[in-house]
Amino acid sequence: MSDNLFPDRRLTLKACYQFYRRGLSHTEIARNLRISRFQVARLLQSALQDGYVTVKILEPVPWHADLERELEERFGLRAAIVVDGWELDDQELKLRVADAAGRYILEILRDDDVLGLSLGSTVQALVSQLPDRVRKKVEVVQLIGGSRHGGSELGSMILTTALAGRFRSRPHLLFAPAVVQGVNVQRLLLADPNIRATFEMFKKVSVSVVGIGSLATDPTSRLLYGGIIDECLLRRMRGQGGIGDLLSFIFDKDGRVLEGGLEDRVISVPLEDYLRVPYRIGVAAGEAKAEAIGAALRGGLVNVIVTDSGAAQVIAAMQTGGAVEETQGLAR
Repeated sequence: MSDNLFPDRRLTLKACYQFYRRGLSHTEIARNLRISRFQVARLLQSALQDGYVTVKILEPVPWHADLERELEERFGLRAAIVVDGWELDDQELKLRVADAAGRYILEILRDDDVLGLSLGSTVQALVSQLPDRVRKKVEVVQLIGGSRHGGSELGSMILTTALAGRFRSRPHLLFAPAVVQGVNVQRLLLADPNIRATFEMFKKVSVSVVGIGSLATDPTSRLLYGGIIDECLLRRMRGQGGIGDLLSFIFDKDGRVLEGGLEDRVISVPLEDYLRVPYRIGVAAGEAKAEAIGAALRGGLVNVIVTDSGAAQVIAAMQTGGAVEETQGLAR
């Protein structure tokens, strides 16, 4: 059948070719075809309706939209990002979760934001996968002091410095270990002008990125591996119901921060300052951490979670009774 009998079809195909293949604007197409922009819009719409054009969304990996929505609604989160973890080993899983977290952070950061950073292998993977230069005016703050293994690339000071370098900004560092010998040493360090200045920055943090550790039978805790807590304290906190850690905080199955561990010896962001951060992003991967991640969500310790599908499925299956409205004495 001749195209002359269907002049609108020929015009429609020309408009589609110029819009979808050449990337021209409605104004440019209207000028080329000597029709109005309204007619261009009508032709493109009719092409979709009549089947001349089909839209196919190509997902690089399966998208777990239902899981994300379930976590967001159950725990009242700002966002849940669930990456597919099918048939990935632990290292690949960690890299995929870290990459997704980095992309999310770059989307939400705005000029003049203050970004707080913790420690850990997933956080280190996040930092390493960011672009060498991010053209946003962002300051970066170290949220917890250094570990005993000061040269470790997973340490909070090294990670904070590396991240600040991406933004070409000066890092706000804690020149102190995460845990000191006693309250007198803690008071002495907190009186230092440099450390005091960083503590003042805690009140300005608008986005924080933290790892979540597990204190289960096979612990994945950076507090333990970083030498911040020892096996003795680990056993004691487990005896009090501790199942996970975040920064210097050890929490139970309901996400309540437990006392009796590090309060009088720690150099870290205070809990009240941390809970006031608008975006508290937890980054953690692996089913072994699912119980700890779920508890952190339940207690409002994080209000954005980036994790994998295996961990998310375990968390979604837990009987939580819904998200709490207020936690640790402060509103979300």
